[in-house]
Amino acid sequence: MVKTSHHSEQESTSSSSQTQQFVRSLWRGLAREQGLPVWALLAIFLVMLLLWNWQLIAATSAGIFAMTAVYMMQDWNWNVILWRIQKFLQSPYRHLPLSVASGTVTVFLTYTVLAVWSDQENHWLASANILQLVATLGILVLLVRQAFSQWLQRQQNNFDQLITQLAVNDDLARLIAIKKINQYVQDNWLPAAQERAIADYCQVLLNRETETTMREAIFETLESLQSITAKPALQRSANNI
Repeated sequence: MVKTSHHSEQESTSSSSQTQQFVRSLWRGLAREQGLPVWALLAIFLVMLLLWNWQLIAATSAGIFAMTAVYMMQDWNWNVILWRIQKFLQSPYRHLPLSVASGTVTVFLTYTVLAVWSDQENHWLASANILQLVATLGILVLLVRQAFSQWLQRQQNNFDQLITQLAVNDDLARLIAIKKINQYVQDNWLPAAQERAIADYCQVLLNRETETTMREAIFETLESLQSITAKPALQRSANNI
C-alpha cells in the first residue's frame, strides 16, 4: 500500500510538471511564431479568463482596486478634504452640482429597484430585497452624516479653545495660541466666517500687543489667511520703518 501511494504521488507530481512545461512551451511558441509582445499575450489570456469565469475576474479586479484605494487614501489629508466639502456645501454654487448628483443617484436607484422587481418572480421576495437595499443605504447615509457632524463639532471645539487662549493674561500662553492658530490655518481649509473672525481677533491683538515676537506671530497668521486685505501688510511695513 505504501509503495502504491508513493507511486501515485510521483505520477501526480510528474503530470503536474509536464502540464507546466507544456504551458510554458506553448506560451513561448506563441510568442516566437506569432511575434506577439508580452502585453498582447496577457490581454488574450485575460480575455480567455473573462470568457471562462468573468465573475472571478470581476471580483478579483474589485478586490485589487479596493486594496489600492485604501492604501492610497491613508496618505490623504482628510482635514483638507472635509474642509473643502464643508466650504462647497456653504458656497452659493452648490445648487447645480447637488441637483445633478441627486438626479444621477435617483436614476441608478430606480433602475436597480425596477431590475430587482422584474427579475424576481416572487414579488414578496423582491419587496424584501428592495427594502433591505433602501434600509442599508439609509443607514449608510445616516452614519456618514453623523461622522461628518461629529468631525465639524470637534473642529469647532478646537477652534473655540484656541480663541479663548488669546484672552488670557499669560504672554506665553497667548503666543502659543497664536502659533497654533497659524498652523491650524495653514493645515486646514477654514470657512470664510472663521477666517474673518481670526482676522478680526488679530487686528484687536495688534492694538494691544507690544512684544515684537507676538506681533510677528500675529502678522504671520494674517498672511496665512486666504481672505486678508492689504491693510495688515501696510501696517507691518509702517511699523518696520
